Amino acid sequence: MRSTAAGLLVAVLAALASPLCADDSEPGRALDAGRFEEARHLWLPLAAAGDAEAALNLGLLYDLGHGVPHDPSTAYRWYRQAAEAGLAQAAFNVAVMLDSGVDVHRDGAEAALWYARAAAGGHNRAQYALAQLYEAGDGVPRNPATAQAWYRAAARGGLGAASARLSELLRAGRGTATPPPRDLPPVRAVPVAPVDVVLTAGRNPSKVALVWNTPEQPAPVEYYVELRALDAFGSHEISASYVEASATLVVLPGTPQRYVWRVYAVARSGTHYASSAWNSFSIGKVAED
Repeated sequence: MRSTAAGLLVAVLAALASPLCADDSEPGRALDAGRFEEARHLWLPLAAAGDAEAALNLGLLYDLGHGVPHDPSTAYRWYRQAAEAGLAQAAFNVAVMLDSGVDVHRDGAEAALWYARAAAGGHNRAQYALAQLYEAGDGVPRNPATAQAWYRAAARGGLGAASARLSELLRAGRGTATPPPRDLPPVRAVPVAPVDVVLTAGRNPSKVALVWNTPEQPAPVEYYVELRALDAFGSHEISASYVEASATLVVLPGTPQRYVWRVYAVARSGTHYASSAWNSFSIGKVAED
């Protein structure tokens, strides 16, 4: 299992990887000048109106205690708002708090979900952290293959720790594993999110992370993810792609729409596959047909 010390290290890295956004905006200039209370006052109405960056920055002020008392619960609330608006850095910060259990109740499964959302958006530290969870079986099924897939993704993004850990795993497994039988059917993946929810309509296009859990497989697999939009005339394909890990980011129209998606575990031998059930979600309020 991952140690508490490891969780705390991730939390420290999160703070280092989450700089306050100083730019040429009015709150950015106030931040540059060290006027944290003024920046907070300017960010508050922006965040209340749905600005994800402003919500993230408010979360950081409370998380780091800049211009306000250190307040993890308020930091978490602002991070969560920004994460639900689709900001990968905010999703990572939410996951770190849930993973470390520092100042909030620890929840490995919920942490894995938010890591996956950030990882699908290309956040390399989230990819690394999610790989750790799959390696340990913490909040998700233990699955060395999925752990390696996320380590590879983080390594491609330039994260040296991921490259090192991937090399260690490959060295440890070299010459010791028995080749798996090629005629066993895969185990179904388990869709986690979004399932039976209504998501806020955002800017056009909207980006949504499809996330599923990947039980360990009897033989190597990849995942085929199918997304379809529903309308009065039936359904039509929005996207379909092969993925080696456990989440993918899809781009959707920002208009209200119903969607269904499912994920296949497909044996690399090409002989067998196993499909999940269809899962539904909506973007915005959809008029009844």
